[in-house]
Amino acid sequence: MTTCTLQYRGHELRGSSVQVFPAPENPFATGPKQFTSVVQIDSIPSGCALPRRYRTQFGNDNPVSAAEALDLAMQYGKDIVDGKVQARGL
Repeated sequence: MTTCTLQYRGHELRGSSVQVFPAPENPFATGPKQFTSVVQIDSIPSGCALPRRYRTQFGNDNPVSAAEALDLAMQYGKDIVDGKVQARGL
């Protein structure tokens, strides 16, 4: 699992990515690696509101690296904070 944190417009964005294919218990599976990511949005300073967590929505192409999945998660979090995307929490 790969994680990163950044501050954006009074919120703390925490992104994490996990390899979903091939599964860690099956290193001999054939095919391209695929990753998924989640972004958590916290208010700064931390108030009584609970952090919000969102699964990143990918287009037609799944990311093939942990760094790419994290970049997409952070951009998705920024879009949520900016009001460009209406997302459902996990």
